[in-house]
Parts: sequence; structure tokens; C-alpha cells
Amino acid sequence: MEIKTVNLTKRFKNNIALDSINFDIKGKGITGYLGPNGAGKTTTLKILSSLERADSGEAFINGINIKNYKMALKNVSALIDEPEPYDEMTIREFLEFIGKIRKMNKLLIENRIKELEKELNLEDLNKKCGQLSKGNRQRVVIAAVLLPDTDILLLDEPTSGLDPAEAYDIKKLLKKLKKTKLIILSSHLLDEIKELCDYVILLDKGKIIAQGSVKSIIKKFGSGKGEKGLEKAYINLVRGKT
Repeated sequence: MEIKTVNLTKRFKNNIALDSINFDIKGKGITGYLGPNGAGKTTTLKILSSLERADSGEAFINGINIKNYKMALKNVSALIDEPEPYDEMTIREFLEFIGKIRKMNKLLIENRIKELEKELNLEDLNKKCGQLSKGNRQRVVIAAVLLPDTDILLLDEPTSGLDPAEAYDIKKLLKKLKKTKLIILSSHLLDEIKELCDYVILLDKGKIIAQGSVKSIIKKFGSGKGEKGLEKAYINLVRGKT
């Protein structure tokens, strides 16, 4: 499992959203993609999932250029920009719909729905998505992302808007998934990054300003140790105090 970018660049009119981004993520685990709002995190994930096209540079998934998106994305699932399930569909109908889009056979879809119903503590599968709370809608969306059981997950702030108990359940599941999957987790929540991630890439104003293991980032930029080590590192890097 590998995701690699080479001089990835994206502009929106006069704004450079990504400025020659280079990283190479290999193997299982969670890589935190960390940065302030507007840093370019979501833009990167959109390019990697073929929702946006880069202006220049290259991106590869498992060695396949993302330009060949049908092949490159075959084993990738993405959660980007707070998608919503269809209000008029039941939870079961929505997940079956996603399964058909991903060309899964009927038996596999049903088996995966049963597994995810338990893992994510989904509400009654016959309940309309439009009747769900924000937290339960988010659980359904995450279930849809996990349904194909792909090896690579691109997750853009998966706990956004969830209460602490709901976020706890999602993070617990991510800790389990990281043992077998390659996950990029975009977030600006430092505690979440520190709790979940093995490796971190810090982005600001479209540029990578640091990358490495969480421990190495804290040691190099965060005055060594302590609970606030990653927070200090983040502030020092974003404010240019390194």
C-alpha cells in the first residue's frame, strides 16, 4: 500500500492551494495531515480521490498514476467535504446503493452491512436517513466509506461535528483499522492527531512545513516532551518560530 505525490500543485485563480507537495506514505497505519483551515488539506485529498485535477505534478496510488483513476482508485475509499446520505432512503437502502456503485455483489453487501451495523452501532436500518441526528448521519456516511473494505482510506475530518461519545466510537474503530490499512487522516485537532497517528505531515499555505513521526516532530519543534508538545510544535511551525 502506497500513496505518493511528486511536486503536486494546484491553483484556484490567483490563489496557490498546493505548492509542490511531495510525500511518500507506505504500509499500514494512520498518517495525520495537519494544518490550519485553508492550508490545502482537503484539496490534496480531492486530487487523490480524483474530485479535483492538479495543475502540475503527479500523484500515485499503489504505483498507478491517479490520472488513470479507474485503476488507481479501485482499492481506495474517501470521506471528503462532509457528504450527506440521501434523506429519502433508509440506512439499509443507502448502504445497498453505495455497494452497487462500488460493484459489490449482493451477498457481500449484506454481510458488510451486518458487520458495520455492529461496529458503528447504527440505528434501525429501516429508519430514513432524513430522520437521523447529525451524529448518526455521520455514522452512516462512515459506514458507506468502509463498506467496500478497501485497503486505503482518505478521511477528511471524520469526527467533525460529533459529540465526545460519538467521536470516541469513531476513533476506537480507526485504531482497529490502522492495523491493516493505510489511512490519511486530515484534521486540525491536535489531540486527535496525537492519539491516532503514527506519522504526521504539517501543511500551511499550500506547503509542507514538516513531516515525520509524531515523536520526532514534537522533539524537533515542540521543546521536547509533555502533553502540549505537539501543540507547541504546531504553533512554532505555523508561526515560523523554528
